[in-house]
Amino acid sequence: MVLSRSMESRVGRVKQRYAADGSRLVAGVVAVSVDRRRVLVVESTNRVNHWVLPKGGYETDEARPEDAAAREAWEEAGITGRITRALGEIRDPRPPAKGLLRTLYYFFEFHVEREEDRWPEMHKRKRRWLTYEEAKSCFQTMNRPELIEALDRSSVLR
Repeated sequence: MVLSRSMESRVGRVKQRYAADGSRLVAGVVAVSVDRRRVLVVESTNRVNHWVLPKGGYETDEARPEDAAAREAWEEAGITGRITRALGEIRDPRPPAKGLLRTLYYFFEFHVEREEDRWPEMHKRKRRWLTYEEAKSCFQTMNRPELIEALDRSSVLR
């Protein structure tokens, strides 16, 4: 049976889940290549030519953070596959921007089974496979310690 996937990405925070302390809950993937030499990243919608891991809000209609992570992998990167292991919770160590809440991330290692030619955010995001060092450098440039931590917890070769 082939699952039907929406070609529209979710927007807004109406269904957003929050932790007891008010932190926004976000789920994402570290998609590692079969040879474990590369990870898949997507272009940030906020900054051109800046690369991030596929991730987004864990929503109230999703039973588990794994469900949100797989949805985000599809919407942002156009990949389908399966989660192979949990990389744990990562609290964003940066102070929240004024008026915003802290974020708690759930990251998962992801085995890519298909890279589709068309996906919901294909017109606003590019995707690219990077080595560990290339990805880490991108995340350092953008001051994204939570992405570096997820990368470091993954099985990608250093």
